[in-house]
Amino acid sequence: GFAKRDYREKPLSTKEADLERDVVDALDSVPLKSMRQFYTRSLHFADAYTKGLSGKQATWVSKKYRGHRVIPEGIFNEL
Repeated sequence: GFAKRDYREKPLSTKEADLERDVVDALDSVPLKSMRQFYTRSLHFADAYTKGLSGKQATWVSKKYRGHRVIPEGIFNEL
């Protein structure tokens, strides 16, 4: 989302060199903190899916246990 928004704010061009430069600039503009947050959230979802949770359950778990690195094993008692 962050890079996509930044890329769309660039002036329109049809030259491939300009388009490539704009893509690289947009990707470089994404803060490291945002990348780390996205990675952590993705890791939570991957952990939830490997433990057999559905998408809706994985969303609930990732919000409830957002300070933890992995989902606790006893989560199935709460579901």
